[in-house]
Amino acid sequence: MTIGSLLLFMAASCDKMEDNYTQYLAREWIYPPKVMNLVAYEGLREVSLTWENPAGDLAKKILIDYGDDSLLIETMVDSVHIGDLEIKGYDVSVFTLDEYNNRSVPESITIFPNGEN
Repeated sequence: MTIGSLLLFMAASCDKMEDNYTQYLAREWIYPPKVMNLVAYEGLREVSLTWENPAGDLAKKILIDYGDDSLLIETMVDSVHIGDLEIKGYDVSVFTLDEYNNRSVPESITIFPNGEN
């Protein structure tokens, strides 16, 4: 194989590389806006979470994911109290959901509800 035919072969094979991602370019994802400034107040086997909701009316619901469990709130609230937690660390993520239940980018915090603060 000569260098010229090798270059021609490589150039022809590169044309098909775009086929790997063109299907994703056709869609435009619009995420609901996320909550900001998530703060946790930990207590004995409980936590209170507060945050600032985004402006506008694109976000309709709040979803709180904390490890093995989650909590879906059908309205836009800016705080929640969660009790009966195990004494261990939790990675908590708060999402907003739009009317089609698409999730926002999460606002996350790590908590350890082991004692009174």
